[in-house]
Formats: sequence, C-alpha cells, structure tokens
Amino acid sequence: MIDETVKKIEAAISQVRSADPKNKAELVGLLEQLKKELQQERRSDVLRAVDDDLRDAAIGFDATHPQLGAVVAEVSKLLASIGI
Repeated sequence: MIDETVKKIEAAISQVRSADPKNKAELVGLLEQLKKELQQERRSDVLRAVDDDLRDAAIGFDATHPQLGAVVAEVSKLLASIGI
C-alpha cells in the first residue's frame, strides 16, 4: 500500500509542469528521502524477525542441550568481554 502511494506521488510530481523548478526539485528530494527511510524501516523489520527467530532457536537449543548451551553462553560472554 505504501509502495502504491509512493508511485502515485512520483507520477503526480512528474506530471507537474507549471511548478517552480526549485519547489519541484525539493519535492523530488523529499520523495527520495522517504523512499530511503522506508527501505531502512523494512530492513529493521527483517532484522527484528531474524533476531526473534534466532532467540527462539537459542531457547530451543538450550532446552534440548542444556550443558552445551551453558558452554556456548560462557564462550560468548568471554568473546564479548574481549570485544569480539
């Protein structure tokens, strides 16, 4: 739905002939900024979903392999403490 709205705005801007070129350029710039922000938001949504999936997988792994999970957690803490 957002993509359709962006396309309609692009089409409307491209059809404007009587507008001040400076105003039109500003509108084009704002539209490009909006498109970039939408892409970043989509990436954030994807990263959140991946993060949730990884968290669920780690919880499941920890439940089925508690000793190994504890060792992996310790190694992770050690690596984090040295900046890796």
